[in-house]
Amino acid sequence: MTVFKGYMKIIQRNLAYMLAFFLIFAVISILTARFTENAGEQFFQPESVSITVVDQDNSALSRGVTTMLSQDNQVSPAKLNREALTEALYIRSTQYVLQIPENFEKDFSSEDVTLQVTAVPGSAAEYYLNNRIDSFLNQIRAWQAGGFSMEEAVEQALEQAAHSSKVTLLDTGETSLAGYAVSFQYLPYMYLSVLIYSVSYILKAFRSREIRLRMNASPVSPTRQLTSGTAAFLLLFLVFWGGSLLMPLLIGQGSFYTSNLFPWYLGNTLCLLISAASLAFFIGTLVQDDSAINALANSIGLGISFLCGIFVPLELLSDSVKQFSRFLPFYWYEVINRELGTHNALTAEIRGTVTQGFLIQAAFALAFFCLTLAVNRKTAGHK
Repeated sequence: MTVFKGYMKIIQRNLAYMLAFFLIFAVISILTARFTENAGEQFFQPESVSITVVDQDNSALSRGVTTMLSQDNQVSPAKLNREALTEALYIRSTQYVLQIPENFEKDFSSEDVTLQVTAVPGSAAEYYLNNRIDSFLNQIRAWQAGGFSMEEAVEQALEQAAHSSKVTLLDTGETSLAGYAVSFQYLPYMYLSVLIYSVSYILKAFRSREIRLRMNASPVSPTRQLTSGTAAFLLLFLVFWGGSLLMPLLIGQGSFYTSNLFPWYLGNTLCLLISAASLAFFIGTLVQDDSAINALANSIGLGISFLCGIFVPLELLSDSVKQFSRFLPFYWYEVINRELGTHNALTAEIRGTVTQGFLIQAAFALAFFCLTLAVNRKTAGHK
């Protein structure tokens, strides 16, 4: 227990750093999850635009254009007063001014006929309404080409414009990224930064000459010392892992713990913990300077976060970056987290991808633990 207490004292010295980092991460995750909550679930809906129409033709065609715009917009007639219309646009009491010139219907067959439009420069309403008007006028031309009179063509075009289509989305089982999946997206950065810092400082403390001599002279056997050190690290890792699993509760996503995919999340975060711990042990055996530990904890955490889709979505990564990141376990953690976060159930194909990701993360952890043992043996041989 003496060795175990020694490990725990060193952990307590770095507890403030770990807690501060965890709290900062928790706040960022909560804000991110709240911001992205229900994102992607809102589908397109036509926007109602305030429109002012100056009809100087007062024909069947001009009335038809006005009626078409009135179907899902707020249309107000007005007389031609450029100063008043400009002021209305400036104060945003209207967003779109349409001027229909005289003889518009008479000259409709001519290519020179145009409608004068004034709108907020670069606004989406301008492009949207211009396209709607052009489409409506093209429909009238099509009906006239079929032998209909102007009045009949306008009536047919208005009837067609009033129709709405029913769209049914195919249910593929894929949903928007769940809130708790968003919070888990940033776990690799926290795991790497905190574990590299903590493990490196603990190993550095027990590598000091004074502590080594005391431990060698103590009645505690090397096996007991190794067992005590392993127990201390396991306690640190399990507490850290359990704390990170409370993130869904902090963001109000208690349904996470009753989800069918909860065991898969446990497996993915556990694989992440093992991978990050193995890398932390390897770095801790190589680095002995305090400033180097801080620098590596930050640089490795940030570098891997940008390469593996933690800070940058996987969809935005270039193919060359993805090809390189496939050799890192944290990339596969993000792939699995995204698959779990966007599906309510796992198909056989997705289950295969998740299992493959688990195996890659476990293989990476095993490789770095072996490298750590090799470095330790070589260092002990020199001493």
